[in-house]
Amino acid sequence: DGSTIPFQRLSKRIKRKYEIQKLKAEIPVEVRPFDLIYLEEPILEQSYSERWNKLKEIVEEKEEELRLVDHEDTDEEEVVNEMQQKSLSEGHEGLMMKNLEAEYKPGNRVGYMVKLKPVMETLDLAIVGAKWSEGRRSDWLGRLFLGCYDKENNEYLEVGKMATGLTDEQFQEITEKLKPLITNEEGRKVDVRPEVMVEVEYEEIQESPTYSSGYALRFPRMKQFREDKEKADSLEKIKGLYQDQN
Repeated sequence: DGSTIPFQRLSKRIKRKYEIQKLKAEIPVEVRPFDLIYLEEPILEQSYSERWNKLKEIVEEKEEELRLVDHEDTDEEEVVNEMQQKSLSEGHEGLMMKNLEAEYKPGNRVGYMVKLKPVMETLDLAIVGAKWSEGRRSDWLGRLFLGCYDKENNEYLEVGKMATGLTDEQFQEITEKLKPLITNEEGRKVDVRPEVMVEVEYEEIQESPTYSSGYALRFPRMKQFREDKEKADSLEKIKGLYQDQN
């Protein structure tokens, strides 16, 4: 029907050996090409406008199986806003905006493309655990496990882990804050008292059996320390935000 489904459900179709046709019927997927980087030879250095026109020439659309992404060439803010609202109403994260004159740079979006999506409400969470890093950062605690507060049981429950978007200075500062709070250490993993609070940005909240809260933040990143907070946001708040986004 054209609606989006969570990746967790979609992933059931990946690398399947059995019941392929059954899952194809239960979880139909429509391929939506959006760019072309190879046509008999690499065309990375051609502009996006040229690549898009070539893509339109070779794609034979078939309803519910193969259809080009919605595409609009514009420099009008009003048009972009309308497309953004349409995208969000259909359950998508937002828009991908591309420079029509730009070549394709693998692994590099700067100056060539940008995601346009609404900002989710931030959460104040406690760091409840961490892992010692490897390599040149082996003296620092790197991967950070985040926890929300379960008021009913007076305990902290994990709601995800954060490992990207931090500078060396921040890793060092976090290590200095967490070292005195370590309560248990097993291999590279440590548990810490939930006394360091951080404000966290993220893309969405997902249900997850991996974490004790039953939820996971998608792509969490630290915005700032919250030294003015003594307790993290509650499990009830996370449940409410999850229900609101769905």
